[in-house]
Amino acid sequence: MFTRNGKSLTAKGVKPICLFHQVFQALYLFGAFSPINGDKFLLEMPHCDSINFQVFLNEFSAHNPNEFKIVVLDNGAFHKSKSLIIPENIALIFIPPYSPELNPAEKMWAKLKKNSQINSVKR
Repeated sequence: MFTRNGKSLTAKGVKPICLFHQVFQALYLFGAFSPINGDKFLLEMPHCDSINFQVFLNEFSAHNPNEFKIVVLDNGAFHKSKSLIIPENIALIFIPPYSPELNPAEKMWAKLKKNSQINSVKR
């Protein structure tokens, strides 16, 4: 599958005709943020699926294991997978569908995205 024309070397004034496949590298950031003390817990994962979400839950549970954690989530399919085993010190609360503005973490994601764009422009 080819997505668009890319750069190639041609004679001056000759439009290059070549196939180019745009390849994207993705990184998925799983995270939780405390509105009480500002703590954050972030994991970079290779995929966004229930298997990696389970890894996140397990690692988050082990971080300060004596602390009870309430995680606010959207209704992503991998958040509700029947194969998930929710640790005893974590409770999941789901926001209504199509209401990301109700999830306080969305403000943090927006801030992180903005900072990463600024950093990528400076490089």
